[in-house]
Amino acid sequence: MTSQRSVALDRTHLAYLYQQFAPKILDYVYKHVSSFQDAEDILIDVFVAALKSSSFTSLAEKEQLAWLWRVARNKIVDFYRRAQRAPRLPLGNIDEQLVKDTFPTPEQISIQQEEGDNLALLIERFSPLQQQVLYLRFSENLRCAQIAARVGKREGSIRSLLSRALNPLRRHYHEQEKGGTYFGPTQ
Repeated sequence: MTSQRSVALDRTHLAYLYQQFAPKILDYVYKHVSSFQDAEDILIDVFVAALKSSSFTSLAEKEQLAWLWRVARNKIVDFYRRAQRAPRLPLGNIDEQLVKDTFPTPEQISIQQEEGDNLALLIERFSPLQQQVLYLRFSENLRCAQIAARVGKREGSIRSLLSRALNPLRRHYHEQEKGGTYFGPTQ
């Protein structure tokens, strides 16, 4: 019975401290963090820590106040440490262009399909071995040594085949950037 009464008195005293000092601590925290909601969260964490602390009630009122201010400062430091490890971006700051880019327009879809068709036409001009090597390298993510073992060639030959296949593809995309269309030589 006595422990329940002392817990009730402690909570009443903590409520008194909250009413007296929470506005000042909240102002202090808000000056050091990016948003009012974060400041409120930190303030709540400070008083929850006081509620959970076994030594808080044994302190004199001035010591309790100093303890609250120290915990508030430490919570602010913790807030910034967490922010450095996992930066957060408030939803209000998301660039509209970023949102627009996640959903391609019909025009963008059409352009992508056209580019894919042009690429397929270019690859069709390659030898069957070059086509197979490109497929194994980029679709199956195999390394040159693995491709060489699969097709029965030396690793150096595979590197040469890849290089000869990728050069026309690069030229094709450079031409695309300039506005022209390059279909490369027949291989």
